[in-house]
Amino acid sequence: MATYLLKRLLLALPVLWLLATGIFLLSRLLPGAYGSESILQEGNGYYAKSAASDRQQAYQAYLQRTGQHLPLFYFSITSRAAMPDSVLQRIPEAEQRDVQQLAWRTGNWQSAYRFWQSINQLQHTLTPAQLKKTGPSVQVLLSGGAISQKHVALQALAQQFPTKPEINCLQQAFKGLQKQQFTYSYLLPSFHWHGKDNQYHHWITKLFTGDFGNSYRDSRPVTEVLLEACFNTLWITLISMLLTTLAALLLSIKLLQSKYNTWRRILMSLLFLTDSIPLFVLALCLLVLFASPEFLQLFPVYGLGYGRVGQSWLEQLQQVLPYLLLPILCLSLAHLPYLVSQFLRALTEAKAMDFTRTAKAKGLSEEKIIWRHVLRNALLPIITLLSDFLPALIAGTVVIEAIFAIPGMGRLLVSAVQARDYPVIVAIVLIVALAKVLSHLLADLFYALSDPRIRSQTS
Repeated sequence: MATYLLKRLLLALPVLWLLATGIFLLSRLLPGAYGSESILQEGNGYYAKSAASDRQQAYQAYLQRTGQHLPLFYFSITSRAAMPDSVLQRIPEAEQRDVQQLAWRTGNWQSAYRFWQSINQLQHTLTPAQLKKTGPSVQVLLSGGAISQKHVALQALAQQFPTKPEINCLQQAFKGLQKQQFTYSYLLPSFHWHGKDNQYHHWITKLFTGDFGNSYRDSRPVTEVLLEACFNTLWITLISMLLTTLAALLLSIKLLQSKYNTWRRILMSLLFLTDSIPLFVLALCLLVLFASPEFLQLFPVYGLGYGRVGQSWLEQLQQVLPYLLLPILCLSLAHLPYLVSQFLRALTEAKAMDFTRTAKAKGLSEEKIIWRHVLRNALLPIITLLSDFLPALIAGTVVIEAIFAIPGMGRLLVSAVQARDYPVIVAIVLIVALAKVLSHLLADLFYALSDPRIRSQTS
């Protein structure tokens, strides 16, 4: 048995590694980032009133500090006309697309980048009034339009500033842009080897030591951020899972008995009605009914109250339990109908087997037959259901914690997605994936404990 579990664990490790790699790469390939939103955008954050050059310098320093200036992976396969990420990051995000289009159009990203540098240098020498006057011509030069349109705009700038040396540099860069036109070069692939100095290598080596990196928002270690939020989610998830499983199992056993046929029809109808209510609607209904002064104000509305320094974990649990009861009740009610219907179906199929007729012929009561024989033979499908129940509960806490304002993993995930804090997002998704893998390992263990035939095959 131990050998079998060890073998399953070893098989799960590559799966976790592939999941971690896929989540990391997908998070980095998504458009938008915390730095570009909070630093480069005008009117946002600490750098709202800074000049464009100052914001760009702050953005480059931020990329260096967080390691985002490095290549993404060990290698990359791109078009020969595509601009490398390390070069593209030096360009403001609002202009990256136009410069990349110019590189694709001309077939040479070096010439396109030098042309953008010349335009940028010219803009730094102009006064605000001159920038406003030359704005249309500069926009044509920066856009991904035709080369002929850029030639006309460049001539207009040369007539306005005939003595500026930056105009001469811009004209030279434009000539280089005209010489390096290979229309179909974007069809040719280009392989780039980046070595170990890349974002993925640094991240995966830290991950093996339990280090998820630092948050993009406040530069705090992600592990520290997760530890602050995980305990509230852990209490909600485990208590909800225990209560829902016990309630579903007891209800299924009672409803399976013939004397409760009338109650079975009534209760299954009520459970079907509850199952049709979305989770967030159910949470709002419970808030109105049990946390509103207009009805029954039995529970606090939101949050976890105020803690005291030096409290033990038992005192902390006693303080936050009134705040957690309503979210736990909401999660339990949301998942109870599905578990009851599935448990009842598994028990009904087991009850229809031949051994139940044999036990009944021996004179055993219906309740004893269910507890001693039917339940044991229905354990395998029940264990399968419970192995998928834990990840479903974790997904439900995202909605619950957002509605009840509980500082847990779900609320942290929502705020991290809104801020594009990818290290925190990746860490939370990995924890959910790890919970999924561990639940399947526990399911294998309980399979062997509940069925001697499986135990003999694995030993």
